[in-house]
Amino acid sequence: MAEVVLEMKDAAFRHFISSRSLTKPFAKKQGSGIFSVNLKIRKGQILGLVGPNGAGKTTLMRILAGIFPIQKGQIMYRGSELDEFSPISDLGLRSVVGHMPEQVRWQGKVSVKRALEDIAEMRGVSYRVDGILTMVGLSEMKDSPLDQLSQGMRQRLTLATALLGSPKILLLDEPFNGLDPVAIRAFEKLLHTLTQKGVSIIISSHRVAGMVHLVDRLALIHRGQLLIEGTLKDIENEYQLDNRIEIQGTGKIPDFQSMLTDSASLLDTQTRDDGWLVVIRNQDSNLLKNLIDSNAEISTWKTKDTDIVEMLCSATGQNLDEIGFEVISSTMIPYKSRGEEE
Repeated sequence: MAEVVLEMKDAAFRHFISSRSLTKPFAKKQGSGIFSVNLKIRKGQILGLVGPNGAGKTTLMRILAGIFPIQKGQIMYRGSELDEFSPISDLGLRSVVGHMPEQVRWQGKVSVKRALEDIAEMRGVSYRVDGILTMVGLSEMKDSPLDQLSQGMRQRLTLATALLGSPKILLLDEPFNGLDPVAIRAFEKLLHTLTQKGVSIIISSHRVAGMVHLVDRLALIHRGQLLIEGTLKDIENEYQLDNRIEIQGTGKIPDFQSMLTDSASLLDTQTRDDGWLVVIRNQDSNLLKNLIDSNAEISTWKTKDTDIVEMLCSATGQNLDEIGFEVISSTMIPYKSRGEEE
């Protein structure tokens, strides 16, 4: 298993919002945030941070970037395998973490190279601008004004600013926004190049459909709590989303319950105008023979892949509509108070 370079231990942060009280118009109360998050960041791996809007992803990213200070818990860091883990301050995080925020407006007549040099000088970090521009695929555009950049090029320039100072960890908040499929593939290739250099990457994205093949590990977050973190296989096994087949057919639906062994499970049964569909977990080798013997009319038999939305629904015990409703209502109340005051 890859080396752990940074670890959050029981980290908590809550925003303060106006109470909107007539008697205390300037009073503040605790609002949304993250609650008792335990998370490990591994060297040279991509971690996908997944959750609905308002789940706490951006708050978590800003804590790791040293923008928001944690109110409880610790963040531990070690620079190499020879070092011991030790607490790291907000200032320390800014020296080892590169942050690519969700939206940066690049505009003006200044050149790409000059803009990057100015940002490096303002941050007071050492830089090799030409090398970074080559790395992100902007070397041919270095003398072009910012106004001439496409959306994909603007995203690459934002990534270039995050790479200033040679960070050990990269935080990418919605990096694929506004990119076409070709630009997305090029961006993903660039990220894998960085991981091969030992850079750890955390991606927060709504583009959940494309996250499975990109990341090494997933972290599901909802209502400010980290529900689970692990490999795709780990999470599939935890929520019994592995070893599933989807069978579709026409005519009368077979009696699957009588055909399944004790180790198999009938997870879903649907009847449609054009036939039926079932999902089975841990099916045995005799199932197909039994279906043929029963003259079942089978049109499709395939492995059922897991998508991240399905994982999130399984982790929360809610369907997609319910999760969407909570995002709109934005209550952000944790499942367990964990000692927090309401």
